[in-house]
Amino acid sequence: MTATAVVSSRPPAAQMASQLCSDGSVPVPGALNPPAVARLSAALDRIYEEEVRSARTCAGEPMHLLGEIGRDDAFIELLDHPAVFPVIWGELGWNIHLYHCHLDVTPPRATPRTGRAWGWHQDGGRQNLELECDPRPRMSLKVAFWLSDVSEPGRGNMLIVPGSHASNTLRRPEHPELGLDPPAGAVPVLASPGDALVFDRRLWHSRSDNLSEHTRRVIFLAYTFRWIRPRDELGIHPSSERFRALSPVRRQLLGAPAGRHHQWGLERDTVPLHAELHRRGLLDPAVPSQR
Repeated sequence: MTATAVVSSRPPAAQMASQLCSDGSVPVPGALNPPAVARLSAALDRIYEEEVRSARTCAGEPMHLLGEIGRDDAFIELLDHPAVFPVIWGELGWNIHLYHCHLDVTPPRATPRTGRAWGWHQDGGRQNLELECDPRPRMSLKVAFWLSDVSEPGRGNMLIVPGSHASNTLRRPEHPELGLDPPAGAVPVLASPGDALVFDRRLWHSRSDNLSEHTRRVIFLAYTFRWIRPRDELGIHPSSERFRALSPVRRQLLGAPAGRHHQWGLERDTVPLHAELHRRGLLDPAVPSQR
């Protein structure tokens, strides 16, 4: 299994879009600077401790916390982060919001998990059963922000099959009782603290065991069109003072309505992201989602 690594220089936007289309993912090296990584790591560790104290997570066990981006202002700053957000709106357009996210902490374990289920999947849940086309529509993009060093295999690395977003199925082991070896073409994502990965929700992926001495910390944000309902509670209420203090674009991404037909984008001039991109001359009318 050959690793795919986040390289040391950031590729230009056109190259990123091309790689996302062909591979189903694109690395964004150095998306976060060291102070941001430290701030986000501290916030994530605090939340992990809160979840342990409340008995929602067992000490020393992994935390996979859905939603809750509002638990710390440091997470909110990732919503429209300039290193990755242009890739998101460049592909999906301006009529988008954050519909799903999760905060992950994976402490080390001494031995591999036994009796584990086949963990390979495409994101989207019922979308993968109810949409009748091949390949299925993309629907959403997801970003992983790595806060810990996963530059070597065995550190709970995300596993991916490059190019698999074009396939509705993935071949499973014919004899699972003999073991669950990764599918053909699977590679671990290798990244340093502060690197990010933007990926198509259809990309077949899984997670490996963390057998290192390092705790794995990562934040996932998933964006889709505003006519798709949110999956998670985001931990910040639209009526709160904190919410009202956010920028219009961030309020849009967190679900605030903008106009009578806000979900459909029919009143585009009232949609904050459209207004901001239009003001900056960044919209390309040749791209349907940017019209």
